[in-house]
Amino acid sequence: MSAAGVGMPALLHLDAFGRQLTEAFGHTPYLVGSAARGKTWRDVDVRLMLPDDEFDAMFPEFRTPGRTHARWSMMCAAISELGRARTGLPIDFQIQRTSDANEQYGGGVRHGLGLIYYWTA
Repeated sequence: MSAAGVGMPALLHLDAFGRQLTEAFGHTPYLVGSAARGKTWRDVDVRLMLPDDEFDAMFPEFRTPGRTHARWSMMCAAISELGRARTGLPIDFQIQRTSDANEQYGGGVRHGLGLIYYWTA
């Protein structure tokens, strides 16, 4: 994929990880940040945007990203480590409320991960 700075075969592993996230959460994760824009990157930012009501049910009393919400921090760290183990890439995974992600990063590059395309003749 030339749009992302992640090369083959790492991108294949990243897409497989994306499919696992989609199966687990029912929503498409996205490659964002510097790895989505070019070949120079420090880590691979993967974001899962959940509808606001789903996010709020999963993380009650969540205010801002960071260590202040133990469940959110633990889930993001655990899934980041799983992603690193499955892909060999330095994954930085975060779950975001859709409205917050669109408000803060709506103009950024987002590549859907784990998408399956079916071609018909």
